[in-house]
Order: sequence, then structure tokens, then C-alpha cells
Amino acid sequence: MQPNMANNIRVECLPSGEALKLFEEKVGSETLHMHPDIHKLAEAVAEECAGLPLALITIGRAMASKKTPQEWEYAIEVLRKSAASVLPGVGKEMYPKLKFSYDCLPDERFRSCFLYCSLYPEDHPIEKDQLIHCWIGEGLLDEHTNLSSARNQGHFIRGSLIDACLLENIRGNYYVKMHDVVRDMALWIVCEFEEKFFVKLGVQLKELPEAEKWEEVTRMSLMGYQIENLTEILECPNLQTLFLGSNDLKVIMNDFFNSMPMLSVLDLSHNMNLKELPVGIANLVSLEHLNLSWTGIRRLPVELKTLAKLKYLNLELTIDLRMIPQQLISNFSKLQVLKMLACNVGCSLVLKEMEHLKYLNVLTITFRSASKLEKALGFKKFFNCVIERLMLEDFNDSRSLNILALANMQHLYSLGLLRCMNLEELKIESNKIEGVGFFHSLRFVYLSKCDQLRDANWIIIAPHLEDLVIINCKSLEEIISEEKFGEVTKSKANTNLFSKLKILHLICLPKMKTICSHALPLPRLKEIRIKRCAMLKKLPLKSNSAKGQRVVIKGEEEWWKEVEWEDESTRLAFLPSFKPHVI
Repeated sequence: MQPNMANNIRVECLPSGEALKLFEEKVGSETLHMHPDIHKLAEAVAEECAGLPLALITIGRAMASKKTPQEWEYAIEVLRKSAASVLPGVGKEMYPKLKFSYDCLPDERFRSCFLYCSLYPEDHPIEKDQLIHCWIGEGLLDEHTNLSSARNQGHFIRGSLIDACLLENIRGNYYVKMHDVVRDMALWIVCEFEEKFFVKLGVQLKELPEAEKWEEVTRMSLMGYQIENLTEILECPNLQTLFLGSNDLKVIMNDFFNSMPMLSVLDLSHNMNLKELPVGIANLVSLEHLNLSWTGIRRLPVELKTLAKLKYLNLELTIDLRMIPQQLISNFSKLQVLKMLACNVGCSLVLKEMEHLKYLNVLTITFRSASKLEKALGFKKFFNCVIERLMLEDFNDSRSLNILALANMQHLYSLGLLRCMNLEELKIESNKIEGVGFFHSLRFVYLSKCDQLRDANWIIIAPHLEDLVIINCKSLEEIISEEKFGEVTKSKANTNLFSKLKILHLICLPKMKTICSHALPLPRLKEIRIKRCAMLKKLPLKSNSAKGQRVVIKGEEEWWKEVEWEDESTRLAFLPSFKPHVI
């Protein structure tokens, strides 16, 4: 909110009765009845929250584990004292209250991970795995013998921050974000307690800002601005994290990184106008985490070989990348995570050099021919990695693919097929139906421009599928055929198809007639989007399919008028769900 703006809206706090009710709900009846004095003390704590819903929720959750009157009395004392230390006029009725939840985090490690999230811009969706890898690169987590253990700790801390209402899950739990007020509180803590962060707020930067003491800054975020050129040296001897993502970067001078010897995390992602890296990046001898995804870089400079500590390299969606010097990837001897999904450089180079990457643990990759995929599947080192995301693109040398060939990828959560123009069939053998659930980790499936495919029957062996997106498949007639549905029903397999499905997008499928011939329970369903699927007249819904979920159905109004319903009760149940598609 900007001061003195005519369109500012005052958000009223809750009256005392409603505030106490919300607070007690978050504390829980078990704690409130643990001692006769706690209920009265709870009223005093709720009063300190001054009706602010976010403060009531966060402090209520923090107090849920406090089972003695002494703990509650101490909480009241802390909340009353902290107000005096707040900067005048800056959230003096709010930040100290919210800080109590911060103070209740288990230790400094949790607190540091929380404050780190404030480096991301306001309302910015933070990919949870990317965040955890930044924590790892910064050394915020414990020392672990392997990457898997470190990531597990990161997920534990992330979950704890969500439980404390300091982060919130969004986009199907793949991302997290900070509530605006919580982020403001985090930045207030950074400022008040002398953390050396540099985060510019409320301005549209086109060039580097100025700071009084660059040498003191340990973490800097300049994400989401309009910075085009980095043409001056910053003397930042203690800088550990530098976020420059989502700008308009075109030029980074060769000497820009010269005075950042401690930098361990560098994010240049989402700068499509950035065509080349400065050779001076070789001076970042402490760098462990490098994110170049969604950039326009055309080649990786051979000078990168000096980054001997590099553990994380993200090259996803570098669609202009044409050249990676030989032995460069294998030179990163400590590399643990390599992300190359939709990277324009072929997979052959990676497969050739993987043998030298003894610590490589996580891989995302694109295959552009059945023969290269087949070669990789016979490569032991390939399966020693955790394959998290896989894309099959431009598959024009095969008409058929045995989808079970990918079943050993136990951690695969995203699978895409793009422009596989000659692929007619993704086979799943009938005698394997009873083994339904091969792809236990698969959550997201994307099919686009696979013009010969007629069905997507194979997804019956992905029991936890959450997002299914199918676009521009000219011959696709059905997703689950009557025959395959019957095979599943007759077998001992789980027949509860799509039981975890949240998102279903079907776009530009001129021959699509059937999703599934039987109505299905879809207890997690949130959104169906149908566009340019003129022959699709029936949805696999019955009146209780969504079990009370608020489902949104988006599509053209003419299509909606022609939808055929299971019965009148189903039509009435989903009538309020429709939202006309807006071009």
C-alpha cells in the first residue's frame, strides 16, 4: 500500500469476539483445556493481536504446543515488550506480533531459511525445489552425507514454515509464497536486527541501484525489475547470494563478478535477451548454485570449468543454447543436480560425460529420438540418477513406445511428449494392468502435437496424477477407452481413476469424443478447461463426483450449451461451475 493514495482500501480487523474465536480455533481445544488458567490467558494473548487475522492465526498456531500457564504468561510478556522496539509508523501493531511466530521456530536454521524467502519479490511464486536447492547452496542446512538427506531436511523446514503460517502452498503444492504482510515482517526483521540483505522495494529499476556499504551485503535480490546492463563492478566481498532473475538483461560486463569471491548462489533465470555469459564468471570460485534457465544464452564459455565447487546447474528452457564445450559438464566433478529439460543441446553429450559425475543425483532431460532414449535406458549410470522430469520431443523415428520402459524412473513426477508426429501408440500390455501404479511419483503429464495418438490409456498406471494437459493432438479420440476401462475393472487393480486429479486441460482436439465412458469420482478436481473440442459432448461427471469441491469448468459458451449430462442432478450440481473462456 502506498501512502496518501486515493484508491487505498482499509482492511478492518476482527471484532474482539470473532478474533478470540479464530485464535482459539488455531490453538485447539486440547491446549485450551490443559489448565484452568490457560483460557483466560488466551484471551489476553488474543487481545495483544489487536484483531489482525494474520497475527491471530500465526500466533495461535505457535501457541498450540504451549501447555502450561507459565509459557502463556511468558508469551504475553514478550508480545507486550516487543511493541516498544518497532520502528515508528511501520507496522507497530503488527510486526512484533507476527515475529513471535518467527521467534517460536525451532532454531536459527529455520529462521535463516524463512528470512531467505524474503529475497523473492512480492507475490512471487517460489518453486519449492528451487528454494531448497538455494538453501543447500547457501549452506543453510545441516551437513549431509548425500543430497537426498539434505533435500529431505529442506522439505521438513519448508513444511514447518507452512505449519507456522509463515509460508503458504500454491499451485498444487509445487510452489510456495509469502503473504505480503509476512514478507514485510521478514524484511523488517532483516532491517531491525542487522541482517545484511539488500532488497529494493517499490521501484522500477533499469540500472544497478546504489548502496552505502556494498562490502557488508551478504544477500542481494534485484529480481523482477527492468535492468538491462550490468556495466560496473560491485565491491561485494561478502556477497553469498545474488538474484538477478526476471529482468531485461542484455549485457553483463566481463569484470562484473570480479569482486564477489564468496558468491555461492547466482540466479540469472528468465532473462531471454541475455545471449552470452561474461568470461569473468570464471572468477566465482565459490559458486555452488547456478541457474541459467529461461535465458537466451547460445553457448557456455569454456571458462566455466574453473567452477570446481559447482553442485547445481539449471539449463532448462535454454532454447537458443547451441554449444556446450566437450568435457565442460564432466569437469564439474562435484555436480549433484543437472537440469536440462527442453535445453536445445542434445542429450548425447550429457550421457557421454555422466560417467565422470560420480555425485550426480538429480537429472531432468529431453530425448529427441527413440534410439537415444533406448540407449540411455541401457546405461546403468542413467538409472542411478533421480530422473524427476522427462520430455520426449520430436520423436519421429518410432511409431510405438512401450511406456513401461520408463517405469523404473521411480521419482519421475513430470512427463511431456511434444511434437512426436509419428508416434501412434504408447503401449501398455494387458497382462501388466494388475501392476497399475508403476508411476507412483508421476504428477504432471503434458501431451502436445502428437498427431497420430488416438488415446492416452497408459495413464491408468499413474495413480497419483494431478495435472493432465493435452493440446493439439489431431487424432486423439479418447483418453481412457471402454476396453481398457473394462480391463482395469476386471483386474484387482485400483479402479478409482483420476482420484488425485486436480487439473484437466483439453485444447484443440478436433476428434476428441470421450474422456472416459463412465462417470468417475474426482474428489480432488479443481479445474476443467475445454477449448476447441467440438465433438466432446460429455464429461465423466456425476452429481457427487467432486464431493463438495468448488470445481471451475472453463470453455466456450456454445460448447457448454451442448454438453450432455449423466442426469439432471449432475447438470444442476455443475451449472454454477462454468466460466466462459475469454480469448
